[in-house]
Amino acid sequence: MISIFKNHNYVNEVQTISQLFFTGEKFIVAEELPTALGVSIETEIGDNATARVYDGGQLIAEHSISLKLPPINLPSRRVLMLALYHALQKVKPTHTPWGALTGIRPSKMVREWLDTGWSDHKILQAMQDPLCCTLQKAELALQVAKAESAITTRIFEAPNPVGIYISVPFCPTRCAYCSFNVNHNYGDIFEEYVNALLGEIKTKGQQKGVSSIYIGGGTPTVLPLPLLEKLLDAIATTFDAFSPCVEYTVEAGRPDTLTRKKLQLLRKYGVNRIAVNPQTLNDHTLTTIGRKHTAADFFAAFALAREYFPSINTDVIAGLPGETADDMRRTMEGLAALSPENITVHTLAIKRASFINETKSEYLLPTGQVTEEMLDIAYKTCTCMGLAPYYLYRQKNMVGMLENVGYSKPGHECQYNVGMMAETQTILGYGAGAVSKFVQDGKITREFNAKNPVVYVERRTAYAR
Repeated sequence: MISIFKNHNYVNEVQTISQLFFTGEKFIVAEELPTALGVSIETEIGDNATARVYDGGQLIAEHSISLKLPPINLPSRRVLMLALYHALQKVKPTHTPWGALTGIRPSKMVREWLDTGWSDHKILQAMQDPLCCTLQKAELALQVAKAESAITTRIFEAPNPVGIYISVPFCPTRCAYCSFNVNHNYGDIFEEYVNALLGEIKTKGQQKGVSSIYIGGGTPTVLPLPLLEKLLDAIATTFDAFSPCVEYTVEAGRPDTLTRKKLQLLRKYGVNRIAVNPQTLNDHTLTTIGRKHTAADFFAAFALAREYFPSINTDVIAGLPGETADDMRRTMEGLAALSPENITVHTLAIKRASFINETKSEYLLPTGQVTEEMLDIAYKTCTCMGLAPYYLYRQKNMVGMLENVGYSKPGHECQYNVGMMAETQTILGYGAGAVSKFVQDGKITREFNAKNPVVYVERRTAYAR
């Protein structure tokens, strides 16, 4: 257990940095500096940001940094986090590819630097010193930031540069790593859910000329054909889905939910991008993580989808239980043979409510070093295929403290993903678990829908009365 002395308003930031070094440990916040056995952390801000680490009440490491840190001016909380990072490195040296950066969107900061006229050289230098990122991650963040800026320009060419997100939170099974708002035992409420969703869409009114529509979940293609058509018809009417300027994506992620009739229906209603996600091409791993399809099923579904769609995304995950770098290499080679327009490479994140977290002893996860090697294999394969990284984000408790990266062939980048992750445009969310994000004059406000589909249906039904 790690004790954090609460003497300022940045306790959460202190814990976030500490978690880089004490993965899986429990943290408590103390009103006074503990002297009992165990590690305790004290930080303070004056003219300098100072961090001290104690063990059993004895000071074992200390680091102090001026609040005016060259070559860049950082917010005081960032300087405090950096001071603690250096103190903890003295106590427990740890490889952290992203250094002291803990945020979800490392490329957002880089994009801000580019907008102020910083050179590539200055950005790469700042990422490495003082922020302690590796050169490889600094270069990745810079490459993605430039791509995000270019795509954002395209987004705002739309008459109404708003992104639309439609949530269909149902899957055939629940994956062992998943803690998202997805349900595989609610088939009996499919019709009620779609009706409630259409009620919300109708209530909020038409949005013509939007830049993107994204139906996600979950796996929207788990819906029976008549309900899927009912939903697509309402979307087409409300959001002008047939407009040639609209990017229209559907997460058809599970190969076992795809049929020719469903693919034909998606094309009929203007969908121009879909995702067919293997996660891995190792059948043993697919069984371990609770997916009902095989690698062969994925190849068959991809071939069928290719008959109808000019832009297909495939998701893979680095760090899955029992996998090696060779497994990732075989998966990436298999995808390269298909030449998808997009590949999204995720790093496994150990979510609190996932089966993997609840039954850790049953899963053998790759080390951070092996997972980093997997990401390197994915990067090299994608770039050799002519795909470039264009969006990037991180999550808590990722194996190896790494990242998720979207790769794309030129012109096939998912504008919705960029607008949402880069927080450059308003996103209107519909359905259970959906979040509306309003971006205006550099400020962001959010509205949240109920996460549970049953609760969502109940509330929408009550609202309609």
